[in-house]
Amino acid sequence: MSAPHLNEIIDNLSLTYHLENSSLGIILCDSHLNIIYSSEKAQEIFGWEPGAYLQNPISIESMVYVEDADKVIQVIEEISSGKVLHNQGINRNYTASGEVIYCQWYNSALVDDARQVVNILSLVQDVTLQMQNSLALQASEHQLSQMFNGAIDPMWLIKVEGNSRFTFERINTAFSKVTGWSKEQVIGKPIESVMPASSHELVHEKYNEAIRSYRIIDYVEEAAHPAGIKYGEIRVIPLVDENGNINRLLGIANDITENVLLQKKLEAERDLYNRKITYAAIKGQELERAKVSSELHDNVNQVLTTVKLYIELCKDDRVDSNEILSKCSLLLNRTIDDIRSLSKQLSAPSLGKINFRETLNDLATSISTASQMNVNLSINMENCSEMDNELHLTIYRIVQEQLTNIIKYAKASIVDVMLEHVNGIVQLVIKDNGVGFDTSQKTNGIGLTNMRSRAAILGGNVAIESQLHMGTKVTVQFPVRIIGDRCIPAEVTESIYTGL
Repeated sequence: MSAPHLNEIIDNLSLTYHLENSSLGIILCDSHLNIIYSSEKAQEIFGWEPGAYLQNPISIESMVYVEDADKVIQVIEEISSGKVLHNQGINRNYTASGEVIYCQWYNSALVDDARQVVNILSLVQDVTLQMQNSLALQASEHQLSQMFNGAIDPMWLIKVEGNSRFTFERINTAFSKVTGWSKEQVIGKPIESVMPASSHELVHEKYNEAIRSYRIIDYVEEAAHPAGIKYGEIRVIPLVDENGNINRLLGIANDITENVLLQKKLEAERDLYNRKITYAAIKGQELERAKVSSELHDNVNQVLTTVKLYIELCKDDRVDSNEILSKCSLLLNRTIDDIRSLSKQLSAPSLGKINFRETLNDLATSISTASQMNVNLSINMENCSEMDNELHLTIYRIVQEQLTNIIKYAKASIVDVMLEHVNGIVQLVIKDNGVGFDTSQKTNGIGLTNMRSRAAILGGNVAIESQLHMGTKVTVQFPVRIIGDRCIPAEVTESIYTGL
């Protein structure tokens, strides 16, 4: 045997050895697609008995999964006709037992000088496990994508590119809805081209903090977007790759714009309310001062001037001194009573010494006497013989304020004042038979504002009912607690105006 022939035999034996020990199955077909060789690995993959398919043509029906049949037929036609000499692909095949497996195929056609196909060599690998894992991963990614896009909160994925460079990789539907940015305007763009300049420093700081600390970072951000100024509670979640490096950041925002704007509105309304109360208090002081000035000028001053003239006449012996001095004494006594009445109206009752029943009764009596108006007082305060000083003063001032309003405007002849305690509520009702008024036109006068503000300090509320020619009814309610026999407010808010 010649050396070249021996070398050829050795080469063939080596090739056969490598083919039989390859992880790939090997199938050789002739030009008519009859199987003329199958390796042990191929027989293992498909569960064939040795020599079972030799000299038999490839059976698409028994070997190829029905849904992949058309694709496989096209691949076979291309390579068997010599149109292509190489192709590859993945399709599903049946094993001898009918099990469906995924196979990776690498096909090569050998042609003669006339470019006619002599045979076709196919290398096949069972990739079922890899495909199942890949499909499971795709399904998981699909579910995550659905969750990402279906979330009601804005979400975005940031790609970390090093050196504080951050690029938008994905955004969800809620992000576009809340901010007004479309996906085309955001994805692939650096954060600086999307976030307003006022947010750059804060966002860079929080993103870098998440990367350095490997921790979730929370913060609040105000930012201007196409949809307007938005306020959000932001959470930045660092995402770690298989090497332990942070290459992505997940951002989630809780849109609190409505809450923030509502809070700002409430603060503005509270500020306006406080200013109104302050104005009302100052205005009330000015009215009291004007009242004192008027009383002193129109009454006391005139009486004292008259007394002075009478005394001068007595000094000159031009009149009967006894008669004139009697008049002077009468005028001075009347002035003392007027000053005492004015002082009582302006000063708080002596709460430390006088019971609330006495102060209210004294007030009702003095108003009845001074105004010729019948004031009826009814007090039904079960289990409450004493009252907290602040509550006492507040009720006293409200009654005083409303009786003054009635005298000035109502032209009433009868006023009923009722104070009672029922189920933890002290209720004060002041009802008159005067001319009344249209509540839709006038409920924010200084007097009524003062009453409301006084009640509000102790957690109370004021309701006003009135109709033209039908009188007016003012109802004030305070939540209270009874400790022993003492009635105290259940709620006390900080006074916003000292001395109110």
